[in-house]
Amino acid sequence: MLEPDMNFLKRFFGKIESPEEAEFFLNSASYILFLIGFLQSILFAFLLGSFRNFYMDVLLLFIFGIVIRFSRSRVSVILLCIYSLIILVGTTLTWFGIAAGGGNNIFLAFALLLLSIRAAYVSFQFHNLIGTKLIWKNFWIRHLIALGFAFVFSFSLFVSFILISKLLGITEMSSLYGEIIFESLPISYILLLLPGLPWVKERRMYTGSKIIS
Repeated sequence: MLEPDMNFLKRFFGKIESPEEAEFFLNSASYILFLIGFLQSILFAFLLGSFRNFYMDVLLLFIFGIVIRFSRSRVSVILLCIYSLIILVGTTLTWFGIAAGGGNNIFLAFALLLLSIRAAYVSFQFHNLIGTKLIWKNFWIRHLIALGFAFVFSFSLFVSFILISKLLGITEMSSLYGEIIFESLPISYILLLLPGLPWVKERRMYTGSKIIS
């Protein structure tokens, strides 16, 4: 049992020398994000009873895991690094009593940041190993399309909440609705960059020895 575990750790933390090793790490990192999100959802929902306050953190972890697993987007891992840094700062401020509303596990937040930095490094190394070149025209078109659809979706949610509130006679909107509207823009934007969508298939962003979306 110990030898397979050591082989896994060696492949996970070892030097990346081939595209297969890079993909192994990125896939493993996505599974770790799924696991962290799953464990956090159980912790918040059943043990702390405060899942409502942290549901967006869990959702973002799942989304980043999906994007890293099915796409080798360097933008996604950069966003993951920024998100992890924000989580660590918020958790640190809460840990020292400077602010409230952040997480409580500073060690997990630090580990998440290290994982995201490593994932970003491996993602860039993966593209270097397979010799991909960015097609800037398709890059901007895909991102603009995704951003446009994300904005329309977020704005539609906002209008829908307003109309439903008026229909039901609700004069004050819950902060939960505001969070959903606010977070729907980046979440839908990231998901709309996944491979398999029509404008993604027609506009590949990379050329190289191993063509990826």
